[in-house]
Amino acid sequence: MLKLYSKQAVERIIARYGGVIDRISGTCGLPPACLKAVLLQEIPEIDLMDAAADLTVRFNWFRYRLGRRLRGSRTRAGGAPPGRRGPGRLDSSTGYAQIFGFVGLEAANFAVDRGLTTYAALGIGTDHRLDRADPEDLCLVWHLLHRDREANLTLAAWNLIAAAEEMTGRIDFPNYTEEELKRILTRYNANVRRITPYGEAAFRHYLAFGGTVCASPLPGPE
Repeated sequence: MLKLYSKQAVERIIARYGGVIDRISGTCGLPPACLKAVLLQEIPEIDLMDAAADLTVRFNWFRYRLGRRLRGSRTRAGGAPPGRRGPGRLDSSTGYAQIFGFVGLEAANFAVDRGLTTYAALGIGTDHRLDRADPEDLCLVWHLLHRDREANLTLAAWNLIAAAEEMTGRIDFPNYTEEELKRILTRYNANVRRITPYGEAAFRHYLAFGGTVCASPLPGPE
């Protein structure tokens, strides 16, 4: 399948957003090399099928919203909302960080639940905790990820931090070992506990971007 970005284009994109990545990383407490590594993994793989998937999701959200307005229903548009697979899909991996709407939604909840940020700071206009089962919330987050590149990168950063806590039980980037970092980077791409080729490759990018590694894990309590 035809890829949409050449190697040179990917390098220019990461360089162009270097300042944004540094600012986001500083706010989140994430090494910039982590986010850059993920982008170097994700952007080169974006192809025409990804663009088609995004177009399909946009159309289905338009259909959902139009049906809701016509029928005066918050959750139904001529029946149940379109499904998430097949012709009626409501979600896709989108933007430079190739992040799904439900993943961005959970990353936002993770950060807000821990008092690390607010929905307003993330550009999410909501008066309640986001619910991935609510089409309105999923619609809100997916469109933000699709249209706002900085928000896309920000939620990708929070997703990496959530992955770090899930994979290691702590958020402590200066003291992660090579194995822990590979597991974190793997988790960005797949819901698995083992290290995958994706995690191995992303870790190499992490080092190339100046990322550091702790030689050995911190000693546990006596």
